[in-house]
Amino acid sequence: MNDKKNSLTDKVNVTMHPVALSEKDISYAKVQRETAYIGNVIDSILKYNKTLDRETLLFTAGLFRNGILELLQTGKAVDLLEMGILYIKPDGGMETASPGINDVPSMKVAFTPSELALEAVKGVSVAADVTATTAPEITEVFDMHTRKKGTEITSGQTVRIKGKRLKVAGNNDETGVFLASCNENGKYSENISEWIQIKSDELIDNTGSVLLFNVPVEAKSGTYRLIVRTAYGSGTRINKTVRAGIHSETITVST
Repeated sequence: MNDKKNSLTDKVNVTMHPVALSEKDISYAKVQRETAYIGNVIDSILKYNKTLDRETLLFTAGLFRNGILELLQTGKAVDLLEMGILYIKPDGGMETASPGINDVPSMKVAFTPSELALEAVKGVSVAADVTATTAPEITEVFDMHTRKKGTEITSGQTVRIKGKRLKVAGNNDETGVFLASCNENGKYSENISEWIQIKSDELIDNTGSVLLFNVPVEAKSGTYRLIVRTAYGSGTRINKTVRAGIHSETITVST
């Protein structure tokens, strides 16, 4: 068996994710996964048991692996060292009212942890956390008129922006795509009434990853900040809070 190992930290880090689709202030935490391989497990064993050697443990682990795989291949559920049950189950449903044996989908592996495993992690303490954003994120600006990607767009022409969490929805006075005139340092007025707005019903394409729109002719030559403001939640849900994402670079508009 391959003596593979990973470089592991001694911390449990989590990422905090606010739930954008909820009207309440709700968040969930997700553990930043670190994978320990068989080499890491053997390192842990050898810290407490000096009578066994690494080669013997690797060989034994390989025997356990082969035995478990053989049992799974015969449809057996396997008690995995008292840490839980490893078992197989069909991967999905069957689109027929009268299924036959040939309609059964291929199998996949599932795992149900035991009380022993669940108890072992209850006392784990978190060492660090990072809060994930739900704000719109602009990653690309493409001028459909010049066929160029970058930071230059043309007044009166079509522009496509790509990113994450872009879909625009909510109060038409507060949401949409905005161009805020700025100085050479990128500073702009925070008064939304001074910005040039493209409302949601003026968007040609309005999805989470792509917005397509015509740059208003009122956008004169100059430097702007590109801003997306949205209260979109999920499905038809509109949140009370408007989230804003500002492109990291200033945009130059030409006429």
